[in-house]
Amino acid sequence: MLDVKNDSGQVDHWAFEAGTPSGMIRNGYKPSVIKAGTEVTIKGFRARDAAQKRGMLRELTTSDGQVFGLFGPQESK
Repeated sequence: MLDVKNDSGQVDHWAFEAGTPSGMIRNGYKPSVIKAGTEVTIKGFRARDAAQKRGMLRELTTSDGQVFGLFGPQESK
């Protein structure tokens, strides 16, 4: 679950699926990468029902520029 500030400054609660744990680990992600309260940027595919604040993670970028996602570790841009 992620807390995201919307355009009006209120906090929305979002959830993203990220593939299988073993797949994410193969792509360079470790559970210790993100701790509670860590700010990240997520790019993803939104749920078909736009009323739901859910999606499928395509790419997660940490504040230090590490990029993780469905397609393996990537260079920061």
